[in-house]
Amino acid sequence: MLAQARPTGIATSGAAPANVSGEAVALTVFSTVRRWGLLELPLFFFALRKSRKSLTTLKRLSFIQSARWSLLREIPYNGAPQPRVSLRHPHLYFESNFNGGWEEYIDAFSFLLTSGMFGFWGSSYGFPWALPTGPFKAYIRRNEYVASHYYSAYPEATATIVLQALELEPTITTLCERAADLSPAEFAAEWRRAVTEVQQCL
Repeated sequence: MLAQARPTGIATSGAAPANVSGEAVALTVFSTVRRWGLLELPLFFFALRKSRKSLTTLKRLSFIQSARWSLLREIPYNGAPQPRVSLRHPHLYFESNFNGGWEEYIDAFSFLLTSGMFGFWGSSYGFPWALPTGPFKAYIRRNEYVASHYYSAYPEATATIVLQALELEPTITTLCERAADLSPAEFAAEWRRAVTEVQQCL
C-alpha cells in the first residue's frame, strides 16, 4: 500500500522518513503516460535490455540496490478481493532502492542517463527533460509516493558493502576450515595472503 507523498517531514537525505531504513532509501514514482507511450515504452525497455552500453552505465551506479519500471493499464483493488480497477490512462510505475541522498540519486540518473530519462519518462505528462535537474526533481516530487511499509534485510549496509561481503565470504570460509590444521606461524602467513588477495573488499 502506498500513501501520497507530502511536502512535510522530509529527511536530511531528501527522502521522506518513511522511505528510509538505515542506509537504504526507497523511491516510488507513478506517472500518467500518453497513449503513444504504450508503443514507445515496450520498445525502449526491449532495446535497453539488449544494449550492453546501457547496462554498463547502470552498473556504474553502484549505490543502486534495485530499479524497476512497469507499464500499468489496471491495478488490483486495495482491500477485499474485487475486480481489478482499469485506469483511464496508462501509468508508468517506477520503484527503486538505493543508498545515499535523494538529491544525489536523481542527479546521478540525470547526468549519466540523460537521454535514457527521456526514454523512460518522455511519454509521461509533464516530463520537463532530465537536465537541468531542478525541474526534473520537482517533477519526481509531484509524482512520488511514500511507502507505508519499507523493509531492508541489511539496513546498515550499502549495496557496495553487500557485494564486497559476498565476494569476501569464500576466502574467509576456506581460511576458517583450514585454521585448525595450521600452526600459528602458518595461520599468520595464510591470513596475510588472504587479506592481500581480497584487499579491494576491505
